[in-house]
Amino acid sequence: MKKSCLIIAGGELDIKFASCYIKKKYGRELPDMVIAVDRGLEGVKQLGILPHILLGDYDSVKSEVLKEYEEVPQVTCLRYPPEKDYTDSHLAIEKAIQEKATDICILGATGTRMDHSLANMGLLWLCMKAGIKAELVDAHNRIRMMEHRLEIQKEEQFGKYVSLLPYTEYVTGITLTGFQYPLYKDTLSMGISRGISNEIINDVAVIEIETGILYVIESRD
Repeated sequence: MKKSCLIIAGGELDIKFASCYIKKKYGRELPDMVIAVDRGLEGVKQLGILPHILLGDYDSVKSEVLKEYEEVPQVTCLRYPPEKDYTDSHLAIEKAIQEKATDICILGATGTRMDHSLANMGLLWLCMKAGIKAELVDAHNRIRMMEHRLEIQKEEQFGKYVSLLPYTEYVTGITLTGFQYPLYKDTLSMGISRGISNEIINDVAVIEIETGILYVIESRD
């Protein structure tokens, strides 16, 4: 049984964009589970969404906002100590996996803290390892992680550009069809920018790889 999960993290959140994206992705129905991560609770409040789970050490959310939701019976509040091995966003992903999510959308996971942004991108690997479809989205980018095969419908693509960046040291046997710059059983390696800024020219673009893991980043100008 499919179970969708929306995670609102504590990074930068464009409320207008987030509202439109959530409506486009889920329609009139909200996802089956909404997790607000620390300061992400303030974003959830602005979006007018009642979260199912609050999670974090609550070092960055306004105390009055936290208190408001702590008193709602339908909301589960999980508190962690500030001194911990994992970030709040990591714990939210682990919770979503524990709750048997099959599709995870993460908003508010990028921003001025590049360390957190990169770490949050890396969390997509946890989802992929668990067999969960996952995407990390902000107003400018949709980031996914893939192995084996991925199709992108042109009418559904997020932005004009599609970039491929290796997550593993090497990604081999890369075949791209439906792109302006095709490849056939080629290799990309970490530290090389060859996979940046491709464009979809057919109705459907297909990425196939034999070994390794890729980030697929769809970007708007």
